[in-house]
Amino acid sequence: MYRNLLFILISVIFGACANHQNNINKNYVDVKSNQFDLRVNIAYNYEYFGEYEKAANEFLLLFNDYNISKFLENAFLLNLANNLDKKDELNILAKPYLDKNYNLKRLSAIYYLNSNNTKEAKKLVKELMNENSDYRNLELYGDILANQNELKNAIEYYKLAYSKYKNKELLGKIIGAYAILNDVKNIKNILENYRKNNGCTIEICTLLLQIYTDEHNKKELEALYRELYQITLNNNYLLALIDLLVSQNKNNKALEYALEYNANDDIKIFLYQNLKLFDKAKELSLKIYKENKDKEYLLRAAIFEFEEANAKKNINNELIKSVEKKFSTAISEDSNALYLNYYGYLLIDYDLDVKKGKHLVELALKQEPDNLYYLDSLAWAYYKLNDCKKAWEILQITLVDKEFSDSAESKIHAAKIKKCLNKKK
Repeated sequence: MYRNLLFILISVIFGACANHQNNINKNYVDVKSNQFDLRVNIAYNYEYFGEYEKAANEFLLLFNDYNISKFLENAFLLNLANNLDKKDELNILAKPYLDKNYNLKRLSAIYYLNSNNTKEAKKLVKELMNENSDYRNLELYGDILANQNELKNAIEYYKLAYSKYKNKELLGKIIGAYAILNDVKNIKNILENYRKNNGCTIEICTLLLQIYTDEHNKKELEALYRELYQITLNNNYLLALIDLLVSQNKNNKALEYALEYNANDDIKIFLYQNLKLFDKAKELSLKIYKENKDKEYLLRAAIFEFEEANAKKNINNELIKSVEKKFSTAISEDSNALYLNYYGYLLIDYDLDVKKGKHLVELALKQEPDNLYYLDSLAWAYYKLNDCKKAWEILQITLVDKEFSDSAESKIHAAKIKKCLNKKK
């Protein structure tokens, strides 16, 4: 079945569904009767409810009984659009009307195109183009050329049709032909021109999104993600926009969008953290915790509180007590390894409860046994417990990683543990 048939023919019956009596030939008045009205209504009802074969048969019977060509058009259209089995018969019936009925001539041309008789299809469409300037004739001729793989010529007729009647179906055919020709430049120009004149639509901007993704054009991608989010309110586009900006280290701009469009709170927290706005991250985490009692947000708030103080070099006993209280309220043995290690290291490093801290770090290592940071915490716990030999054995595992061993904290731990070990010799 010809794939674009419905779009080409839709205007033939466009008004019929809305008010069929207004579309019926004026001569219907002469034959109007209760029985006639009932039969016409039945035919249109069949069509409305998708019983196309029954509708087509009813229109054909009406044509046979009343010789009104509009019914022949409807029957022919339904057969072509739904690949029913009376197309040949209807094409024969249409022949006497072709010179005076443009719609039937167009339907007959489509019939021949679907039957691979392009010679006859071309003949009829050329006649139509000479007789009137209906854009559908130009489009249909483009379809015939496309069917013959004359894509460049087909595009010219599609463009002529589009200049007379701008619709997305025609635009799709132009883009489709250029896609087969692998002409991305022209596709982009057409899409951008449509976007400029009509704004972003899901179809148009999704195609542009693919093109600019392939081109790695981050500037255009940013604008497209924003426009697509604005017209759809689909959070996936907002997430993609923020991810794109974060990948370019444009965290401030990402945060602006997150706040402007009221992104998910977790995204805001992530961006606050990236920007080292720990006070904001803590504030939002505590707000969420108070609202839903999810303890993970209290654990996050504890970390952000400590990181904020650390950044300002303002760690004091009061601060440590506040952070420790949040951790002790929210932590459990099933907590995420990150929180277990963070709290454990706090207890170890500040000599609050080294044995408890060591236990929490060991729980973290059950989840992530190869994590160098957690191993370093465990080594530090053994150092604090004065088991320098065990501390050194564990620390050796981490020192294999040069990047990790070059960190300031690793160097401090290594120096102190080694010094302790040497003293015991």
